[in-house]
Amino acid sequence: MCPPGPNHWQSEFFKHVPSCKKMKIMQLCKPWSRNQSGLSQAHWLSPTGIEGFAQGPIFVLNVLKRFLKFSLIGGVSLGLVTGLIFEGTHIWVENVEFAVPQDDEETLKWEWDLERENWSGDLRAAGTDPVLGLRGRHLVRAAWMAQHWGVDQSTVVVSSDALRSEDGLLGPRGLVIIDPRLIRAENFLRDAIHVAEQKSIEGTLRPWTMTHLLTLHASVLERMGSESMITAKGQYERAWSSQPFIAPQSARIAAKLGDLHRRLGDNDGAVAWWTRAIHVAQPQALESSVVPSLMPQSPYNQRSLLFALSSLSAFYATTGDFTQAQSIAEASLSLVRSVRQPESITSISVPHALHALTLLQRSSVLAIHLAEVLYAQKNPIVVSTQWLSTAAESSERVIRALTGLPLNVNTVPDRALVSPANDIHLSYLNNASLRKPANSLYRDSRRTVAEAWNLTGILLESKDPKAALAAYENAIRFAGNSDEHGKPSDKTLKVDWEVIWGNYTRLKSKLETQ
Repeated sequence: MCPPGPNHWQSEFFKHVPSCKKMKIMQLCKPWSRNQSGLSQAHWLSPTGIEGFAQGPIFVLNVLKRFLKFSLIGGVSLGLVTGLIFEGTHIWVENVEFAVPQDDEETLKWEWDLERENWSGDLRAAGTDPVLGLRGRHLVRAAWMAQHWGVDQSTVVVSSDALRSEDGLLGPRGLVIIDPRLIRAENFLRDAIHVAEQKSIEGTLRPWTMTHLLTLHASVLERMGSESMITAKGQYERAWSSQPFIAPQSARIAAKLGDLHRRLGDNDGAVAWWTRAIHVAQPQALESSVVPSLMPQSPYNQRSLLFALSSLSAFYATTGDFTQAQSIAEASLSLVRSVRQPESITSISVPHALHALTLLQRSSVLAIHLAEVLYAQKNPIVVSTQWLSTAAESSERVIRALTGLPLNVNTVPDRALVSPANDIHLSYLNNASLRKPANSLYRDSRRTVAEAWNLTGILLESKDPKAALAAYENAIRFAGNSDEHGKPSDKTLKVDWEVIWGNYTRLKSKLETQ
């Protein structure tokens, strides 16, 4: 311990310390000596506890100051990074996702550019409508991101007796789980439409901006379930009224309105809108004839016309007007045959091939309608089964062409048609204007094949149970999951799968007990 006193105390202290330790003590005490440190005797005598107590609060304040400083810097940095990511994402969507694809001449010739989902208000303009302003444009892009990129992993559960199982995933106690992406997209689009309504008062929006936003909003509402259908119908009606003029796309809006009126129980309104869609797609149609005698020249109008005719044919078939249903189905099939089909799908361009396959798929749907009507009119079963076989074969050809498989049905097993590894050919997926129509066509073709085989099994069950079971097995191959037996594929509606699987398991159990 260092001497606690002045210099004359040190001499007295060292008298009692051995000489071997004097050097060590002097070295330890040297920094604290008066000559080296310049400290006064009063400082040496001051208690050390008081000095530490004075320094404690200062130390805490310094630490707190540094903490607040770095917290502020970190918060500002995090905010800047988040803002950059947020705006960068919107810039990407604006300039990449909303860019006008560089379609080739064939894509434009077969009018697949008209099939694209439009968020800009102009088929030839890129990005969102500038007149919507900063908030409106952000809302439109946010709606697109919510619909295509999704949101968090949470789900939205809607409990209502008005909802049906086909509205979404059926949960416990009858709750219906709706895709949260649709909920978010609907909210953003609703707010974007509100902004567009305010801007439209000035009359500066692009001509089709309001129509496209209303159509997109109605499309999202339509997929959200039964409770949203009335609102969806109202939005489609607003979209129809907001059109600056009647264009080829107007036929699709009218056809959608016909479908919604039918689902809501308004049969007269449904027929009126389908008839309007037919006359928009083929302006030269005679007023006295439901089905035009000639196909329109426009490929887009050809597809729109067949969509409307398919809906009208199905309506008459399901409401018991079999004579009218048969007349429309037969006239529509003749109309499809009047279009010159290519000799080989592989010898034509991809856009041309997709158009031809779309017409072929529509003919399959009409063939199923005709088979149902002929059976209801007590015609021989063999007549209906022949039409069903034609429908199944045509849709299988569509699947093979879309996936790049050989068109010869004997060279590829049926399981290969629905294998998860067997995706749509890249020639369709690499074209931005063809990607969505090709995916939709593949999904519809699988459903049509499954429905044709299921109906075939129903017709044959009483006379040839083994042939009926084989037909049910074919339906399951196209409607079910190839990896999990007894489970539907993601292309199959839950209600359709329950019917097909129920028919198969019932007949199989019946044959096993015999």
